[in-house]
Amino acid sequence: MTDARTIQVRFLPEGAEVDVLPGTTILEAAGRANIIVETPCGGAGTCGQCRVRVLQNAPPPSPMEERSFSRTELAAGWRLACQARVTAAVTVEVPASSRFLGQKILAHGVDGKYSLEPCVALDPDDRAGRLLGAAFDIGTTTLVGALLDLASDETLATASRANPQIPLGDDVIARIAQAGRPGGLAQLRSLVIDCVNEMIAEMCAAAGVATESVYEVTFAGNTTMNHLLLGIDPTPLAHAPYKAVLLESCAVPAPEFGLRIRPTGQAYTLPNIAGFVGGDTVGVILAAAMQEHDGIELALDIGTNGEIVLGGRDRLVACSTAAGPAFEGARIRQGMRAARGAIEKVLLDGADVQVHVIGGAPARGLCGTGVIDAVAALLDAGIVDSSGRMLPPDELPSALPDALRRRVIEQDGQVAFELVRADDASGGRPVRLTQRDVREVQLGKAAFLAGATIILREYGIAPEQLDRVLLAGAFGNFLRARSVLRIGLMPPLPESRVEFIGNAAGTGARMVLADRSCREAAEWIAKHTEYVELAGRSDFQEEFASALMFPEQDSPRMNTDKEEMNIEH
Repeated sequence: MTDARTIQVRFLPEGAEVDVLPGTTILEAAGRANIIVETPCGGAGTCGQCRVRVLQNAPPPSPMEERSFSRTELAAGWRLACQARVTAAVTVEVPASSRFLGQKILAHGVDGKYSLEPCVALDPDDRAGRLLGAAFDIGTTTLVGALLDLASDETLATASRANPQIPLGDDVIARIAQAGRPGGLAQLRSLVIDCVNEMIAEMCAAAGVATESVYEVTFAGNTTMNHLLLGIDPTPLAHAPYKAVLLESCAVPAPEFGLRIRPTGQAYTLPNIAGFVGGDTVGVILAAAMQEHDGIELALDIGTNGEIVLGGRDRLVACSTAAGPAFEGARIRQGMRAARGAIEKVLLDGADVQVHVIGGAPARGLCGTGVIDAVAALLDAGIVDSSGRMLPPDELPSALPDALRRRVIEQDGQVAFELVRADDASGGRPVRLTQRDVREVQLGKAAFLAGATIILREYGIAPEQLDRVLLAGAFGNFLRARSVLRIGLMPPLPESRVEFIGNAAGTGARMVLADRSCREAAEWIAKHTEYVELAGRSDFQEEFASALMFPEQDSPRMNTDKEEMNIEH
C-alpha cells in the first residue's frame, strides 16, 4: 500500500513510476526507478550535467539552477536532478544527454603469462561436458566480464555494464555511507550480484552454452567493492586508521554467493593488500608480472582513488592517494564521463585548437583525458603558467596566434578557454575550460606526484632508475603519455619508458581463473606487498605543496607532430 505521505514521480520516456517522500531529489527518485543520470560532480550541482525537464509542478529553482539555465529554460521546467526536490506529483523527462550511456569501457588488458590449470574440474554427471569460467573486474564505475573455456583457454564472450550502484553514490565514500544506512548494504550487494548474473547469462547466450556449464567466477575489485560484493560492512574503511575488515581471498559456494551458475560451482575474490589497495591492484601486479621482474617498475592506476605500486622481484611497495574526481570528469565545470559527446583529446596545431569528440557527436563536455590534454595544451601555449594561473586576455604572450587569443575569455569572474564554440556544441552551449578546472587538475596531479615521490623515497631510488612506468585501467589507457608528463602527474621520464597496460585488473582475474599457480602468486603478492599509509604524514603535505606547480617549459610549444595531430582512433 502506498504511504499517504508519498509523492508519485513519473519518468519519461520509460513511463516508470516511483513513490517518494516530499523533499526527495529527482536524482534520488531516478535511482529508485533504475534510471542512471549523469552526475560527475557527485550531486554537488556544479557540473550541470543532470539536466531534466519537469513537465508540471516544477519546484522553484535553486541558485545553482539559476546559474545553469536561462530564464526561458527555467520557465519551461528545466532543472538539475540533483538540486530539484519534489513537493507534488511530477512527470520528469530525462533526455539522452543527461543519461549515463555509452561510456567507453576498456575490456582488455596486457596479456598475462600463465598455464592452463584451473582449480575446478568437470562433474562426473555433467552431460554437456563444458568446463567454463567467468572473470570479472568489479570497478566503482564499470563492470567488465569475460567467459572462458577452461579446457582450451578460449575467450568465448565478453560483456560490460555501468555499475548499477552508481545511483546510490558515484564514488566509494558515498557507497560506504549508503552501506551504513538501514538495508543499504544488502541493496548495494544485490544490485551488483544481479548485474553479474545478467552478464553471465548474456555471455553464455552469445556463446551458445548453458549457465550450468560455468563452474567458477573470479572477481577483482578495490577493497570497498570487494567488501560490498561479499556483503561485508565497509564502514571501517571510511575512518582512520582505514583498516579493511577482510584482506584474505574468499572462495564461496555459488548458491551461497547468489550466482546463477552450476550449483556445485564457486566464486573466488582476489585478496586485498590494504584498506585502499585492493584485489584490483593485486591483479595489476600479477598481470604485469612485476613480482617476477629483475628491474624496478612504477605502476599507476589513475582514478579518484589512485593506486601506486613500485618494485620488482626483490620488493614491492604500494600506496593509495586520494587524487579527487577531476580525472574522471567530476568537479570540472563541464566535466562528464567518457561517453558520446565528451571531448577526449585536445591538440594545438600551431594556429588554433583541435578536439576529438567521442562518437563524432557535437561536444557537450570534457572527460578526464580531455581535461588533461587541455591543460597540457594550454601550458604549451603559455596560456596557463607553471603556477596554474590562466592568464587573462591582456597578459597573454605576444606571439600567441589570434585564433587562440580570441578563445581566452572572462566568465563569472574567472578566466576561461573556449574549446568548442556555441555553434559547434551540443545544445548551443559552448564547452570551456575554466581557471577553477585547472586548479582541480593541479590538486589531483599533485596528489599522484607526491605519492609517487614518497614511495620512491621509501624504496630508496631516484626516478631515473625506473625501467618502466605502467599506466593501468581504462582511464590510463586512453591518456597520451606526453600530456601526463607535461602536467607533471608522474616523475619526469622519457616517454619511451611509459607503457599502457589496459584493464590489467581484469587480466589478473582471468589469470587466477585459468591457472591455480597464478592464484598462489596473487596470495603471495597480497601478503608481501608493503603498504605505505600517506594520511597524516608531514612529508606528504610537503611534497603535495611542491607538486602543485606545473613543470616549467623554456618557451611556448605548439603541437606539430604529425602522429599526435592524427586525433582519430
